[in-house]
Amino acid sequence: MKIRLHPHARDRLIERGATEAEVIATVEQGESFTEKYGRMGFRRNFPCHQPWRGRNFRTKQIEVYAAREGGD
Repeated sequence: MKIRLHPHARDRLIERGATEAEVIATVEQGESFTEKYGRMGFRRNFPCHQPWRGRNFRTKQIEVYAAREGGD
């Protein structure tokens, strides 16, 4: 399965404190769940050793919503 990020989602990665590698790892290795409109959701926790928006967190949770397009 090929994972492609929508250009809008890619533009918002920094704003949301995520990297493209973390998003891909979440889809490939995270917990999956069904969502509305035939979409899938994926969730995964990552260790976080840096401040984000002025606060320190030990864990960062990435949640991704995806739609299947063709075989992707």
